[in-house]
Amino acid sequence: MATPTTTATTPSVYCEIDKLRPTQCAVGMKHVNRKVNELLELKESQGVDKVATFLKSHAAPVVLKDDQVFLIDNHHLCRALYELGGDYFKDIPLDSNGITSSKPIMFINVVSDLSDLKDNSQFWNKMNSEKWVHPYNKNGEGPLDVNEIPKKVCELEDDVFRSIAAVVKIKGGFKKSFIPYAEFQWANYFRSCFENKKVDDNNFDKVIDESLELAKNEEAKKLPGYIDN
Repeated sequence: MATPTTTATTPSVYCEIDKLRPTQCAVGMKHVNRKVNELLELKESQGVDKVATFLKSHAAPVVLKDDQVFLIDNHHLCRALYELGGDYFKDIPLDSNGITSSKPIMFINVVSDLSDLKDNSQFWNKMNSEKWVHPYNKNGEGPLDVNEIPKKVCELEDDVFRSIAAVVKIKGGFKKSFIPYAEFQWANYFRSCFENKKVDDNNFDKVIDESLELAKNEEAKKLPGYIDN
């Protein structure tokens, strides 16, 4: 973890993405790829300083345990930055001295240091009680043993319904919620509606249209961010 110059208003603490430990098993790769394209466009149209500002304003919350850094949110952005690779970062100024990186990095915000919890079971019990871990696989199955959570961001599985939930939210199907893992709840709801249907590039847009309608159903009222029509 690097700790370049830090000011009162703009903390510049960052970590190589390869050293971040995920606390969930899956992301929606279509949603990740959308973020990749947005970041490429941002750099091309507005320049490296704008990218640096964006990254600093989207710092990921993390929990520390000894020399480990656990990512507890922003997994999609983090995976997108990983997919962009080191070349994307080579000319992005990470601090006022113009330091750059040859590897993908993520600005971070330390939420808690749990290094005093030496026993792993105590650590994971605390993570679970704070809702800082989501051990469910790409099919929404779980909870899994925490040892089954990928150790690296690049190992996160693709949950297509997590992408569907993200796009439905973007299109106004439901509101942003600060309830932990709200979009995974929506992903599981849509998954249950298309239980016997394979979703791929050929029918993704059609499934999105159908999901926008499903988001209005009575069964969805219990989900966080439901919009009462």
